Formats: sequence, structure tokens, C-alpha cells
Amino acid sequence: TGRKITVGSYAATGVLLAVGTVVVLFLIVRQPLALAVALGLLVGIGGPHLAVNRMIRKRLDRFIALFPDAIDLIVRGLKSGLPVIESVAAAGREMADPVGIEFRRIADAVKFGQTLEDAMWETAARLDTPEFKFFVISLAVQRETGGNLGETLGNLSDVLRRRRQMRLKIK
Repeated sequence: TGRKITVGSYAATGVLLAVGTVVVLFLIVRQPLALAVALGLLVGIGGPHLAVNRMIRKRLDRFIALFPDAIDLIVRGLKSGLPVIESVAAAGREMADPVGIEFRRIADAVKFGQTLEDAMWETAARLDTPEFKFFVISLAVQRETGGNLGETLGNLSDVLRRRRQMRLKIK
């Protein structure tokens, strides 16, 4: 979600929703206690779950919308002679969240001794989007085989933009 939600606050929200639903249904609407408890449990369990899933979806949508611009920023850094990690750090500083914070996490992990590829794969596991996995695979393949990384990432940026446009057309 990009927010600090503890297990305790998640559980407390579920309990409050469940109790509130039971109280409203049983005392105010005058429904049978069994129905009020059943619906209270449904709301108490499902409500927080749906809210967190919605927050995750919104954050991933914002990430996917900004991600091609971040790749373009990395490409410009590479073309100007910056190393990959410096270009990633620059994207982290310049891009809005959630893209910026993810690239800052990658840059910080590399500063603390983790390899760039490991830091990227951790981020890919956390985000779990095909777009970012394409990015990580492109970097890994380019590192193994050589070639023009800027051109490869530029092509990836174009592909990601076209994918997003196609999804919007379909929608």
C-alpha cells in the first residue's frame, strides 16, 4: 500500500467494523442476532481486506503510469555517461512516489553493499508487476550479453507505454 499499516491496526479495524455492524443490525435495524453476527463477521473480515487491496491496486496503477518516465530518466543518465546505479538514484530523486521511493530503496540497498541485481529482484518481488520484472530482466540480460543498455531501456519504455495505451483502449 505504501503506508505503514500494522497487523494490530488492521485487526482492530476489523473488530471495530464487525462490532459496529452487529450493533447497528441487531439494536437499530432489529435483525436477528445470528444474521447480525454473520454479517458483522463478513464486514469485519472483508472490509479491511478490500480496503487494503484497493490501496495496493491504486499504488500499483500510479507506479505503472510513472514507470516509463523513470526508465526514460535512467536512459538519459546512461547516455550522459552516468553509471547504472547513479542513473537509478537520480530517478529515485526526481520521480514522484511510488516510483521514486522504490528507486531510492534500490539505490540505498546498493550503497549498503547489496548487488544491483539483488536489490532489483527484491523490489520486483515486492511490487510483483510484469512491467518491473521486464525492467530487471532487461538489465540482467544486458549485463550478461553487453550492448547498448540505453537503447534497450528506451525500447522497453516504448513497449510499456504501448501496453498501457492498449489496456486503456480495451477498457
